[in-house]
Amino acid sequence: MPLDDRELEQISKMLERGGKMLADHCVACKSPLFKFEGKTTCPVCTYRKMQNAIETSESPAEVSTQAVQSTQSVSTSQRMSLDDVITELISNLATEMRTETDLARIHTQLECIDRGLRIIQLIRGIDSLASDARHG
Repeated sequence: MPLDDRELEQISKMLERGGKMLADHCVACKSPLFKFEGKTTCPVCTYRKMQNAIETSESPAEVSTQAVQSTQSVSTSQRMSLDDVITELISNLATEMRTETDLARIHTQLECIDRGLRIIQLIRGIDSLASDARHG
């Protein structure tokens, strides 16, 4: 699938933020991978995941319900991975907000950050409950 202007903009922003473009390419979208804050990431796939989350999420309650349902059947290592992905998305949004001037877009980004934080809390809460159940 060819990249649209917003996706190309994500690559530019990653370079502006100091990301190092790697010789490797993403297996999903064929875009260049970047090393940023010690992690290898694909800015295009990260952007697409965030856009998909925005488009499919109608309310924080809906996102929370979906997160609980999906994490109840996932192993601890997968939950940790999900935690990392959401943390990265939140970090990318926060970085983007530094230069954003469109108030509506800032509002949407803040809502996404809030949803991401709620999902992380749910994931960690489920991990805590599972740990308590095993030990208690």
